[in-house]
Amino acid sequence: MKKRTIAILCLVFFAAGALISWLYHLRLEKMENTEACSASIVVYHENARANITLDFMYTMKTQTGIVAVSGTYYKNDKVAGVIRRDVSYVWTENKDSFHFTSLNIHHVNDDESLPNDVISDVLPDFFVYPNKKMNYSITKQGPKGFMFSVGKRPIFFCAR
Repeated sequence: MKKRTIAILCLVFFAAGALISWLYHLRLEKMENTEACSASIVVYHENARANITLDFMYTMKTQTGIVAVSGTYYKNDKVAGVIRRDVSYVWTENKDSFHFTSLNIHHVNDDESLPNDVISDVLPDFFVYPNKKMNYSITKQGPKGFMFSVGKRPIFFCAR
């Protein structure tokens, strides 16, 4: 064989190997990628109101995730404080029933201006303290997102 033919064959094999490697990496990345959904909720408690966004980021393979909780807390229709924290969690599941356990609460950049006892008036302890449990039924709503329910009662829609 001529040197030119050998060089072309080596180049073709190198390009084919690089392409196969890239496609394999892309497939693995897609399988292990973190998925996410977001929900906006309004919670009322006595004369207080909290406008809250819950951003769920999770990995199905490891059954771990983080919920970014952010929002504004109003007392008598005046801004009383800001909620901004990340809750890391793990979960177990049985069909559509998911059992979440909070692991760590990270207060983001000291933006949060409310004490935990005030936040616990408008959010479940899962979002406030570590090692707290929460159960939801989660049903897929097509490609658009998930419905989080307690029993038969829908609580919020988490959009993808």
